[in-house]
Amino acid sequence: MKHYFRTLITLLLAGVASTATAQLYITDDNFEDSVSVHQVLIGSDGKTETLGEAVFNLPMGETVKVERLLRGQTAYGLIRIDGKEYGVSSGELLFSDENPEGTEDIFGNTRERVNHTVMGKFFATMTPYWIIAILFITSMAFTFLGLKVNSLRRLALIVVPATLLTGSAMEVWAYSVLGNDTFWWCDPDRYGFFGSLFRAIPFMAIVAFQFYSVKFYMRLISMDADNKLSIKPMLLSIGLSIPAFIVAAVICGITHVSDPWLEIIVLATFLITLGIGTTISVKRNIAELGKSSGIAFSLFGVAWCVGCIVALWGLIMVIFQLLIQLLMVIAIIIMVAVMSSVKTRYRDSNGNVYEEDGFGQRTKIN
Repeated sequence: MKHYFRTLITLLLAGVASTATAQLYITDDNFEDSVSVHQVLIGSDGKTETLGEAVFNLPMGETVKVERLLRGQTAYGLIRIDGKEYGVSSGELLFSDENPEGTEDIFGNTRERVNHTVMGKFFATMTPYWIIAILFITSMAFTFLGLKVNSLRRLALIVVPATLLTGSAMEVWAYSVLGNDTFWWCDPDRYGFFGSLFRAIPFMAIVAFQFYSVKFYMRLISMDADNKLSIKPMLLSIGLSIPAFIVAAVICGITHVSDPWLEIIVLATFLITLGIGTTISVKRNIAELGKSSGIAFSLFGVAWCVGCIVALWGLIMVIFQLLIQLLMVIAIIIMVAVMSSVKTRYRDSNGNVYEEDGFGQRTKIN
């Protein structure tokens, strides 16, 4: 009797512990529309657990109870549906407000992950990119109107820098939130080669205008084709400062430079690279426009440069991805052509002659 009583208590305590350690999560992501639920496989060591094939999907907004982490994993959780155990990735799970106070988020702090934040969801829609496109198109229109219609020049001097600065700031903001995922709307993996190419063409046009826009704005300011306003040294300095920072850090690592000299050398390299071209541009702009206007134009130039660099980096990534897909298609075409051209003749036991290509397709000759 005591044995059965002890067993019952043990089972009850295990049930309470299981309930206490289970956490509620909501399926949530800024890009996907559902969460994959996988089989749970035992690793070759017989102890660790891994995700197997996806067996079905759960819609976003669904509440699931994660009973525990998969053994040997920190990014996957175990859930139970209809009495069966499945595995899910923590990347698409958001800690629920329905958990009792003091309940631990076993995946860390999922609420701070970008794909669950308001800004992460905002920049995962086309809305901000349409806004950026409209801002640059507006800037383009007022630039040419201001150069052609003298009565609109004063208005253009306000609208053009305002739209360029806002568009550039939104580009930098998007990149600070999503990183390289900022350019998801040109991703060949999502939209295919031609779908991505169709989106990349207007992107190229806007980036091209963004780079030349400052030249037109210089003309708007002075209406003199030979003005001495400077932006190129600043653009080169800002563009080279990050690579210089990385190179300095790598060299210090190779030569075993330790703190505090490591931080001093790396930071000094970054500031010197950034400062050389920027100082040249600021001095030239002050000489051309005066102190206050020259500094104001230079500050505008800094924001413009950073926005251009972000846009150019995104365009390079998009073109690189498209190029990889194009090279893969070309490689497949060449392989098919080569394999089709390889012919092998042989005679069977009945004296019939056959010709076989590289794909095993056999044709009877006689």
